[in-house]
Amino acid sequence: MFSPRQKVKVDLDRTEGSTAKVPIPILRPQTEKRKGERKGVWCVCSIYSEDGATWEGIILDVSKTGARIRRRTRGTLPRIVKIKASRIGLHRFARVVWQTAFDAGLEFIALPKKKPR
Repeated sequence: MFSPRQKVKVDLDRTEGSTAKVPIPILRPQTEKRKGERKGVWCVCSIYSEDGATWEGIILDVSKTGARIRRRTRGTLPRIVKIKASRIGLHRFARVVWQTAFDAGLEFIALPKKKPR
């Protein structure tokens, strides 16, 4: 019926004619708000944090602006990570937009260049 990642909007207007004491919401899928078109891939990747921690994962889909990944282990990623996937030529910094126990949505970012001292 609905995919696990699909956001759902409740349509309370259609429940007005119901005889139930508490209105039963009717669920409708929300429209996608992504900036770029996603391409489904299945590619091994490595995720690195600034403090040196490393995770192995799989890229499930990717676009020009971000990616959805699945990690092998449970846990929380830091706010900013570096993701590498040599098979598709990906080597970018990313901001973690959302995450569950194993999956995470990443938005690619460009970090400012550090000025020499």
